[in-house]
Amino acid sequence: MNRTAFLKSLSPFGKLLLFIGLVLVFSIATSLLGILVGVVIYGLNISDIGIIMSNTNDSEYIGFLKFYQSISQIGSFIAPSLLFAFMVSDSTSRYLLIDKKPRLISVLIVMLVVFAILPFNSFLDELNRNMRFPDFLSGVEQWMKDKEELASKLTELFIGADSIWGLLLNLFVVALIPAFAEEFLFRGVFLKIFNQWFRNIHVAVIVSAIVFSAFHLQFYGFLPRLMMGIILGYVFVLTTNLWVPVIMHFVNNAATVIVYYLYEHDYINISAEKFGHTPNTVYIIGSLLMTVWLLLMVYQKERSPFVIDE
Repeated sequence: MNRTAFLKSLSPFGKLLLFIGLVLVFSIATSLLGILVGVVIYGLNISDIGIIMSNTNDSEYIGFLKFYQSISQIGSFIAPSLLFAFMVSDSTSRYLLIDKKPRLISVLIVMLVVFAILPFNSFLDELNRNMRFPDFLSGVEQWMKDKEELASKLTELFIGADSIWGLLLNLFVVALIPAFAEEFLFRGVFLKIFNQWFRNIHVAVIVSAIVFSAFHLQFYGFLPRLMMGIILGYVFVLTTNLWVPVIMHFVNNAATVIVYYLYEHDYINISAEKFGHTPNTVYIIGSLLMTVWLLLMVYQKERSPFVIDE
């Protein structure tokens, strides 16, 4: 007997409000769980946790921070996405488009896309970092720079590793879990809601990518992350399979973690920040054209009708 989803008939705006509400509730519950674990397992007290969360660049508590981020992303992103799909669809897996195995050829192509887009995304990153505000917005600009610096320090703490086991842990915490969590949230749910709302798949891809980039609160990396969000969105639409952008997202994150490890241990002489960077305009334009060509290859292999609704 098929299950009936009683909230299936909600309007797109109603679904958006429902989903945001679920994310907020799960985020609060997850935060409380993280605090409880910090008290019980890590021997911290409430005041310690408050200091750690307001000063996240302290390496002494990096173990707790890694656990907290992992449980937070699972509880705040994946859990509400699954519950939302259960509430609005007769089939959770079919709604999220995780009910089929991805085509191997499509997976291999999008893995190439991760590296093909690097020169163009590096150009966008440099363009973004050279952004300047008028004098009357100097306070906003300084706040954005402070947020960027804090995020950069935290990232370095997270992906630093002294051993292969540390590298494997980072691949799990920094690459695998965020790939699942963010794709379930932004492509699996947000993109589908926006598609139902705007009734235009291209608008849905772009709006969900804007939300994806803005969510990270790293304003000097907004443009390259926006581009990656657009690519991930089209990969999802072209393949009608959420596992493909999940794999692509993982490869993108994992490449950063691995390059950082190799550079810090003197196996290579190029840092993660400079990896894929080039001042050559021909390479930058070629990077974008190569990415478009690879996505067209995915389209030819999948023959997707650009339909992601049930």
